[in-house]
This record gives sequence, structure tokens and C-alpha cells, in this order.
Amino acid sequence: MKFRYKVLIINIILLSVGIGTIGFFMIKKNYELALDSQIKNAVEENNLIQSSVEYELLGYLNEASYNIAPKLTTIGENLSSSMYINDSSMYIIYDGIVLYTNSTTSCPTELTTHSEYGKKIYTLTKEGKEHYIYTACCNQVSKKNLVIVNKRNITSVYQLIKKQQSYFAVLLLAVLFICAILMFILSTLLTRPLEKLAKVSKNFGSGDYTARANITSKDEVGNLASTYNQMAASVEEHIYELKDMVTRQEQFVADFTHEVKTPMTSIIGYADTLRSLELDRENQIMAASYIFNEGKRLEAMSMKLFDFIYTKKHEISLLPIHMPTLLGNIEESVIPSLKKADITLCPTKDMGYILGDKDLLKSAFINLLDNARKASSPGEKIIFSGTSKNDTYTVTIQDFGIGIKEEHLGRICDEFYMIDKSRSRKEGGAGLGLSLAALIFKSHNANLNIKSTEGVGTTISVSFPLHRKEDADE
Repeated sequence: MKFRYKVLIINIILLSVGIGTIGFFMIKKNYELALDSQIKNAVEENNLIQSSVEYELLGYLNEASYNIAPKLTTIGENLSSSMYINDSSMYIIYDGIVLYTNSTTSCPTELTTHSEYGKKIYTLTKEGKEHYIYTACCNQVSKKNLVIVNKRNITSVYQLIKKQQSYFAVLLLAVLFICAILMFILSTLLTRPLEKLAKVSKNFGSGDYTARANITSKDEVGNLASTYNQMAASVEEHIYELKDMVTRQEQFVADFTHEVKTPMTSIIGYADTLRSLELDRENQIMAASYIFNEGKRLEAMSMKLFDFIYTKKHEISLLPIHMPTLLGNIEESVIPSLKKADITLCPTKDMGYILGDKDLLKSAFINLLDNARKASSPGEKIIFSGTSKNDTYTVTIQDFGIGIKEEHLGRICDEFYMIDKSRSRKEGGAGLGLSLAALIFKSHNANLNIKSTEGVGTTISVSFPLHRKEDADE
């Protein structure tokens, strides 16, 4: 069942119970008021008859001897003819005997047997389809009970109540019908945003990750739609990240397979040549050299790949590092290869500490300096500086070599990405050095910034959060 129908049914039930309860108590109160009015009239009527009978009896009470019974009959006849009241009748009962009545029905016995002197009692009866009220009073005349009873028709009270009940039932049905229509319209308008949200959710579940709820209300439904849109945007972002991750993994596998295939093809080819052909000493050395170089390239690739995967999968233990000492160790490691290439290193080192893993950072910076060496020509220089400023320690590597084209800058940190594949393979590279360095810097909460101009050179700066530790050991 739809939510709007549930709201409609519940509201109709509550409205019916509420209006019905109010109507019940109102009709009941009207009945009590009308009945009280009839009882009051019946008592007043009984008082009038009682006063008239007692007044007529005053003339006989002083006689020495008299018979009161015939007089009461005469008084009753006179009163009946002179004081006739519509829908009313009376009974004059003396010493338990009905001396006069103008009614065709007998008087209820409880009025004569339970009457007390000086008190008025009444009873309600139903005779056929008519309703009556009997009112009685009791006096003593000549030491005998004189009971005067008047009978009054109150059927109009019950007819009025029935008319009110019928009118109320019709009015209740009309009000419920009109309210049902209005509540259905209102519930439809109120639940329409929920239906839109349900439709958007269904589309989102079917794969339309751009589906959003266009609900601008400021109520709870609007807040729900806003929360849903935020959730959908977050899910869409994560899905695209997962898709991108899957794509990168597939590309990683494809690139790795391609990079492994090239040296393996060379190794297999030269090994087969050595096995199947008789070569002179010079050609044998040349073939063996190819096999050795390609094997070393595979070894370097596997080691870098291991470091890359290990860095991704494991948390790095960060310890205080004295940066001048670290940069000095790096300088000592790269000086031999730079001298061999006739390239000058220009180092500067400010005092400062950072938190990190010195072995990983040393490997990353050696990779960057090695890339700078490969991009430089003999006779050029490479600037290698460490600068402490404010709350950061920045390590800068600047070369004045061939530079990088602008279209390559966005991808040079991707795995296996090489700007000049033939030149990189000739130098023994596999396209993992810069991506591994970027991953190491990221794990150290460092910012990597690369600026390059083709034919001018490249500047790489890495900014670390500065660690305040004056008493750290070098």
C-alpha cells in the first residue's frame, strides 16, 4: 500500500473517532437537558395538581363527618375538565385505591408503594412506541395516604434525539467525504517529493550515478533529498575512483607485461644465438653483454616494483631526520655517476628536521637526481638544495637539460610512463622511478611540485612539514 493511502486512511480514522466522540457527547448532553426540562415541567404540573386538590379539600376538612373518597373523585373530574393539559393525564389514589384517572393505562405500582410523605418521585416508562414520565407526591389526609400522580408524554424528547443522531450521521459522512478528498490531495502533494526521491534512487541503483533529487523544500523531505544528493555524489566519486583504479591496474599490468616482454625477447634471442651458432669471441661477448644488461634491467625493474608495492601496502615508521646529514649522504651516493657524466652538483643545506624514513627518502631523491643527470648534457650543472622556511623544509632539484613537454607533465608520475621510451630503456629505466618517488613523498605528507620548460630545464621541489626537535641526534 502506498504511503499516501496509509496517511489518508489513518487521518480518516482519527477524524471519524474525534468527530464521532464529540457528536456522541453533544447528543447525550442535549438528551439530558431535554429530559431535565421535561422532568421539571412534570414536577411543576404535579405541584399544580396537588395544590388544586388540597385547596378543594379544605372545605371538607372542618366538617364533623364526611366521606373523603367521593369528594376526591369529584375534585378529579373538575380538575380534568378545567385544567386539561395536552399529552398529560392524572391519577388520584387514596388509601391505595385509584379514585380517579383520565388515563387508559394503569399507574405503575412502585409510585404508590414507595411514595414517601412530602417527597416527589418519578419514573420513566415506554408504552408501545410512546415514552412517558410519571410523577407522584404523597400526603396524609385523615391518617390515610393520598397519592397524586400525573402522567406526561415525553416522546418528543426521544424523537428529537433520533433526528439529531440521523442529522449528525449524514453530516459526519459529508464531512468525512470532503475531508477525504482534501486529505488525498494534500497527501499526494506531500508525498510527491518522496516519490521523486524513490524514482531517483531506483535510477541510481540501475547505474545512473548522475541521478539527483531536484527537491528544494526546507522541510524534512528537503533535508532528506539534500542528504541523498550528498551521498549520491560521494558514491559517484568513489565509483569513478574505483573505475579509475581498475583502469590504472589494468594499464599497470599491460605496461608491466610490455616492459618485461622487451628484455625477455632480447635475452631469449641472444641466448638462442649463443646456443645454436658458432660465434667468434667478439660476437659472443656482445651477445653476453646484451643478455647481462637486459637481466640487470629486469632486476632493477623487479626491485623498484617491490619497493613500489611495499610502500603502498605498509605503513612507514616516521622518525626525526637531520636533513643536512640526509642530503649529504645522498650527495655522496650520486657524485660518482655525475662525475662520470661530467655534470657538476651544486648543493646547499639549511639546518632542519623532518619526520620520515631516511632509507626511502634517500632512494627517492637519488631517483630524482638520476633523472636530472639523464636529462642533462656534459658540462652542465644540477642544483641540489635544502631550505628551511616557516614551518616547511623544501628540497629542490633543478637541472638545465632538455626539459619536459607540457603534455607530459600530468602523467610523468604514472607507473611505467616514459617520455622517451628508447632513451629510457637505453639508460636502464623502466618508468617506475618517479612514480615510486611520488608515492614515498605522499606517504611522508610532502607536497611534490614539478615545473619544466622544454629546452630550458626542470625544477622539482618537495616540501615537508618541519619537525621542531633541537636535541635530535644527527
